[in-house]
Amino acid sequence: MMRGMRAAVGQRWPGGHRRRGWRGAAALAVAASSLLAGCSTLHQSLGTSDSPCYVALPTATAAVGEKGHFAGVRLLKVRSLPYQHLRSALHDAGLDSGRVCLVAFTGTFSSSAVSHPSGLGSGHLAVVILRYPDGKLVATVLLHRLPTRFRHSHLG
Repeated sequence: MMRGMRAAVGQRWPGGHRRRGWRGAAALAVAASSLLAGCSTLHQSLGTSDSPCYVALPTATAAVGEKGHFAGVRLLKVRSLPYQHLRSALHDAGLDSGRVCLVAFTGTFSSSAVSHPSGLGSGHLAVVILRYPDGKLVATVLLHRLPTRFRHSHLG
């Protein structure tokens, strides 16, 4: 140990400062930073298979003219889409394989007020279809009811 420094915890250091278990505090800081680093690298998603589609929210929101309320998001295979209007929109866009992100909004929508309209001329639901993984807008399908179950409808 260095000459002139006191080893006991709680004794005064030169200059009047107390030494209070700095080794323990340092070990705790290293452990906490390791834990936080692990959380940020291992758990960057929401824990669902749909979470990659959350990055498409700005594009989807712009497609409905920033109107309506976010109802949910889904990542589905093109071949397993459960609703004819969605399959028709994908067929019209030339997509018949792969995966797509579906972002649903509730509100009052008209085909003249949304980007890439498809389906009904107006409706209380808008499902924005985006290609996965590039997030390119395929269509905004207007409907009367949700064609599939949308989960994880809010963040936080």
